[in-house]
Amino acid sequence: MNKQPYLITTGIVLALAIVTFNLSPEATARAKLVFSSFYIPLISAQKSTRTAKDYLINQTVPRKVLLKENAELKRQNNILELRLSQSASLFRENNTLRSHLQIRPRAEWNPRLAHIVGRDPANWWRTILIDLGSKDGVKTDMPVLAKSSIIGRVQEVYSHRSRVALLGDPDCRISVTVEATSENGILTASGGTVFDPTLVQLMYLPANTEARPGDMLYTSGLGEKFPRGVHVGKLLSVESTPGRLTTIATVKLAANTSKLNEVWILMP
Repeated sequence: MNKQPYLITTGIVLALAIVTFNLSPEATARAKLVFSSFYIPLISAQKSTRTAKDYLINQTVPRKVLLKENAELKRQNNILELRLSQSASLFRENNTLRSHLQIRPRAEWNPRLAHIVGRDPANWWRTILIDLGSKDGVKTDMPVLAKSSIIGRVQEVYSHRSRVALLGDPDCRISVTVEATSENGILTASGGTVFDPTLVQLMYLPANTEARPGDMLYTSGLGEKFPRGVHVGKLLSVESTPGRLTTIATVKLAANTSKLNEVWILMP
């Protein structure tokens, strides 16, 4: 059996892998744009298919089920309105105190639902494509949430779509706070992120940190790109090395982005 075609194919794959790993950041961005352009024509078809599917499902749902869901939604809406009215006085009091102390008020956020229409074929780049773009008001660095947890930021914006860099991507570092100790660190990719997208590293914890496995992590608000106090995940392990000035920890993210279909864009 002639093995020459297999050897040639293997050589080409290895050569492409070597070239990919040695690309500059600018060349990497261009390569991602080229790769994503191959499935851009499928985005509109996918959206149309999803719309038609939702319509057919709604037509086949029994009226009794729809009435029950409507009643539950009304109940939840009433509860939310009650909680909103209770928090309104606290909001006014907080703004008054900030005004007296001459503290700049916090930015308010307007969440916008977006559908995931594309994913990277491999975990080399931790990004997704969503069906909102500059025409919808999306801008770079806007925070992206799923299930009340931060998952990344808007990295690139086009007319009708945007690319989101997820936690675990080298281009999406975020400052977080350990709830139990109030210590800050930076989330970044780890070697295990390629195999498990919910595993990342927490860098720059103090050498004498009191953080322990199980402690919850929330956004710190430093840098003002992400709102403060949004859930991120929890500590799995804390690795203290004698002689080092900082401590590294392994983090389990709250949201598994590989199973998501929809995300929220926080627009100011």
